[in-house]
Amino acid sequence: MYPVHVRSYRALPGCRVTVRMDLPREVGRMPEFAGAMLLRWELGNALRRMRDERGMTIAEVTSAMKDRYGSSFSATKLSRMETARRTVIPRDVHDLCLIYGVPDEERERLVELAVQAHEGETPVTDEQVRGYLWYATLEEVASSIREYTTMFVPGLLQTPGYARVVENLQFIAPDYYSPYSEIEDVPRNADDRVKLRLKRQELLERENGAHLHVLIDESVLRRQLPDREIMREQLRHLVSMSQRPNITIQVISFEAGLYPGSETSYWSILDFPDGRNRPPTTIYMETANGAQIIERDADVSRMSAAFEALTRLALDATATREILDASLARLA
Repeated sequence: MYPVHVRSYRALPGCRVTVRMDLPREVGRMPEFAGAMLLRWELGNALRRMRDERGMTIAEVTSAMKDRYGSSFSATKLSRMETARRTVIPRDVHDLCLIYGVPDEERERLVELAVQAHEGETPVTDEQVRGYLWYATLEEVASSIREYTTMFVPGLLQTPGYARVVENLQFIAPDYYSPYSEIEDVPRNADDRVKLRLKRQELLERENGAHLHVLIDESVLRRQLPDREIMREQLRHLVSMSQRPNITIQVISFEAGLYPGSETSYWSILDFPDGRNRPPTTIYMETANGAQIIERDADVSRMSAAFEALTRLALDATATREILDASLARLA
């Protein structure tokens, strides 16, 4: 269970509320804005659920807000609130709850949620919401992580030495991390990015932590590094991690030939625990031009199906261990 945080706040005139917040303690490991982003996500899901339960469209809600309050409230604004793509103003949450006929206690809870998200928030851009730090934030609360890679060992399984080699590559787009340049404690250089990556790996150590399922093309194991010992250490680490109950590693061998699904060198699928306010299954992709977050149902369904097909194509646990051992032997 997550620790419970309790606080009081005068959210609106004449309305003091106390709210119990169930948040993962691991949120504190991420950049400062991560906690506020998670609150925004929880609130957005609650707002979307309430609208769906009342059978109202976004256009109908927008019209009702304008009729009742004479506001400039727009359909775009509501859509972005529901998908955690913009800051949520407590007054808007209060007014929406009145439109939906939400009981007083629940309305006060949601208003306080908006207050806390607004208070703890560092201004963020659309690029940040779609990019690496948003992914790292979602990764913290995922119940399962499915990753496919043809170029690198995935970040959650990298040793410090291997991660340092990757982060020092010069072809990474110079603006890859630039959307976060104004936010404290974000990765501004290779050493900082390695530290953040190692912090991310701690989620695999938690009791009842996420299950990680990784598909690795054999070319990743054959790729030469400047220091052979770094690759030996990395391969030994993969063998060790593959023996953990919450980690599945499968290699797609060269014998599989050319196969569909490999158009992009790396992608990850995040699934989340069941619950009313869970985020949707999310796809994260990386290219030399930056990161991309995908949530559209059709795209998520297509890539999930591709992952399942690649899982059947990949070697089983025993054969994967054999190919890892053979790769180590070649570096002896």
